[in-house]
Amino acid sequence: MLIEEEFKAIYLNYKIKEIIPFLKKLTPKDKKEIAVLLKKHINKEWGHNSISVLAALACCKTKNEYEKVSPGYYSWPVPLIDELFEFYVPEWISESHSFLEEINYLKVLEWEQKGYFTLNEGMRALLLSSSLVSKGSFDEIISKYPVTLHSHIWLLFEHESNIMVQYDEERSWKKIIKKLVQENRIDRFRVLKSSIRAISFNFSKEQNTWFLDLFSCLEPKENEILALQEELFLVFQSVQHSLFPGILKVLNQVVEEKEFKTELFLHAVEPLLTLSAKNVLNGLLLILEKIIKSNKQYSEEVCILLMPVFLNKDKTIQTKGAKIIGKYGDPQSSGITKELQSYKSSLLADAHSLLDRFLTEEVRNHEECGYEALSWHIPEPIVSVATVEDFIFLASQVFNSYETHSADQFLDALMRLNNELEEEHFDQLEPAFKAAFKLKGTGGLKHLLATFFINYGLLKQKTPSSVLLQARLEFPRLENWGEKRTPFIFKAYQKLLLAVFNKLKQGKNLPLLSVPDQTPCWISANRLIDKLRAYQDEKEQPVLFDLQAALLRVKKDNLADAEQYAEKQLDDQYRSFLKPLFDQNYFRDHYDHTYLDGNFEWKPGSRKIYKWNNTEEIPQLLIMIENQKELPENAAFLDYLFNSYHGIYQDDLNYILYSAPYFSGSVFAKKYNETLSNQVYQYDIKGNIAFLNAWMKLNLPFQSVHYLFLTAGLLNKDRAFSDIAFEVLINRMLSDDFDIRLLGKLLGENISFHMSSVKRLTDGLSGYINLTTTHNQGFEKMLTTILTGIGKPVFNLKKILELYYELLNLNHSEMDEAIADQLNEWEKENNLKKIIHQIKTHERKTI
Repeated sequence: MLIEEEFKAIYLNYKIKEIIPFLKKLTPKDKKEIAVLLKKHINKEWGHNSISVLAALACCKTKNEYEKVSPGYYSWPVPLIDELFEFYVPEWISESHSFLEEINYLKVLEWEQKGYFTLNEGMRALLLSSSLVSKGSFDEIISKYPVTLHSHIWLLFEHESNIMVQYDEERSWKKIIKKLVQENRIDRFRVLKSSIRAISFNFSKEQNTWFLDLFSCLEPKENEILALQEELFLVFQSVQHSLFPGILKVLNQVVEEKEFKTELFLHAVEPLLTLSAKNVLNGLLLILEKIIKSNKQYSEEVCILLMPVFLNKDKTIQTKGAKIIGKYGDPQSSGITKELQSYKSSLLADAHSLLDRFLTEEVRNHEECGYEALSWHIPEPIVSVATVEDFIFLASQVFNSYETHSADQFLDALMRLNNELEEEHFDQLEPAFKAAFKLKGTGGLKHLLATFFINYGLLKQKTPSSVLLQARLEFPRLENWGEKRTPFIFKAYQKLLLAVFNKLKQGKNLPLLSVPDQTPCWISANRLIDKLRAYQDEKEQPVLFDLQAALLRVKKDNLADAEQYAEKQLDDQYRSFLKPLFDQNYFRDHYDHTYLDGNFEWKPGSRKIYKWNNTEEIPQLLIMIENQKELPENAAFLDYLFNSYHGIYQDDLNYILYSAPYFSGSVFAKKYNETLSNQVYQYDIKGNIAFLNAWMKLNLPFQSVHYLFLTAGLLNKDRAFSDIAFEVLINRMLSDDFDIRLLGKLLGENISFHMSSVKRLTDGLSGYINLTTTHNQGFEKMLTTILTGIGKPVFNLKKILELYYELLNLNHSEMDEAIADQLNEWEKENNLKKIIHQIKTHERKTI
């Protein structure tokens, strides 16, 4: 009988008594065949039993091979494994945790004593740490194998293990080790030292916390702490800052002792003063004050050391640091006053007041560094594609490009170079057609452009390539692109492309009017006039939507000069095309001002969300924007834009934004309603960031809807979005046309309506206070209107009031009367009494 057939007979008929004799007679070749058989059938049509377990142990050549077929859960046939190990022990068995962890640790030690294998230290620690799973097993282990107590137990402090796992209240390593220490069965000091040293081995956060807890639960005496102080100092080098409060608490007991190594300690804790964690800083400041109090020689060193706490925007931390310097520092010390000058701009009002006598006249009168709001985006020229070779290169890139102007460059180049394209050029355009073909089944503007390009290729190439022939089956004719629910703005671009397609069919060699000549999307008026001159010379009518799109992108600089230039270059007919550009009232005479100015109304309300079997209402703030379901045949490009609401995704949104940069309100309203109208269903954060960034590149005045969008960013729970919104605020709030009070009003309404929490706003604002005097004044105006807009007290209102108090002090200004009644009402709240009292006290001092 073949080996395979014999094994199958044993396995399938569960002839358990025959398996060991069978395994004894196997040759290496036989074992290889059985291993293949197990791999083929086990965990598929075969299940595990004792026979398969024993066969896997005997026949798998490596640990990895065994673990692929091992059950990972099974009551192991230990007596039979004993029999197997009498004549064969796998070489890899001591490294297989998946096998050994399933065996009682006493049995593992027994096998090791018999010489079957030798455990390495890491494996021993791992298995020993899990040995408590059986009740009373540890006492039995140390009774039979005393080496466990004398040697092996210390490996738990040197290797990753499951020492922190607690099987029940009594069976925990913490209790066992503490009991062993109390019974003097293991050395107490060695346990203390090993616990602290273990933290330096870079174990997991949970394991390190466990060792620190073990150290603390042994209640080390002062002499023991002093003997281990250098080991304790080393913990401050850990990346796990959560360990620091516990270490500081231990050291706090001995800082006043003569044997305490103060110099080493001060050097060790210096990096901690730059942390933001209050529990770390509070513990450290307590110790530093103790050091100065007990030993005056360290006064100046400690006062200088703790200066970085003034970079922390937490009022209580700064106040505690300032009190230490004010109480123990020497105002005549040049070292302290000089160091303090570096932190003067970060001092909050209370800290500043406490340190006033340390601030020299030079520091008091220190002028802020000039702050210049850098341009968010410096426009750069967009170079036209001049040659067929350059067009071929661009064509292969345009369908993967994220540059909003690349599609316009592509169309413009095609219109100008159409007559120069030969059959050989279409062979070179094969990669571009393949890139377009990959967009099959998608949607949006890139799919529309791909449809246009494929239709163009089918029109022009004499013998269509296989890609184009296949694409003809996957893409519609250009005139059939889209469907009933396709957004109007896409249909506008389709009309533009259809008109361009007809020009190409006719072999016209004319430029695209709407291609920008300056990033991100601008067209210079004179450049547009020159292009219209080309149409005039050819006696060609411009593509209507191309002309309208171009007029919407013209930058409104030096229009008076441009109008004179048009009079010289164009006749009456072609100059009349520019009426929307030079007639300031043109758009106001033809369109709803709400859409032009972005002054949409918004309405607070709620929406239902479903959680399991319950419904919950959440606040929602929607912009009221209406859209026509149908447009007349003669509708202009801007009509298509203003009535496009649903179904536009981020990849296309920036391009649409740049289609009418001066009239972006409806685009912002749509984006806000879709992704930011409530706190629960906020999504596409990356898209929101990209959209805000795209808007800022235009460097245009904010409209009401832009302020609402910025408000949603400043209060957003996503840190990245909130951060860029604050960058926008800092960049634009110094502009004459920026309405900081309107922004504050919207922020107050959002907070009052519970649309957003206060914390993101206060965290962000804290980082920018004292950037410049002008910013501080703007922040004060903003907070005044925020507080005016908040009705009943909201969570974390105290933090807003603390920032407001800080700004009143920094700006030497009086409290705005508009919030006086609210403060009187809010003062009834226990957690607000102190800060409101400080604001009122400041008001009396100012008066």
